[in-house]
Amino acid sequence: MGPGERPGQSTVHDMACRNAPPLASELTTLEALDALERPGARACEVCDAAAILVPALGLGSS
Repeated sequence: MGPGERPGQSTVHDMACRNAPPLASELTTLEALDALERPGARACEVCDAAAILVPALGLGSS
């Protein structure tokens, strides 16, 4: 669990993010997008995760 997270909440980070927890699992892009679709998940706003992944969640949803 990262700073400011509650149990059951997860945050997806860029692999070089200073806020990523130590020993975090490295995900593929598709795995990261799947993780962000889970309830309580969010993309880190400190690193590039939110800027890159959140817009991709909306692709194909028209």
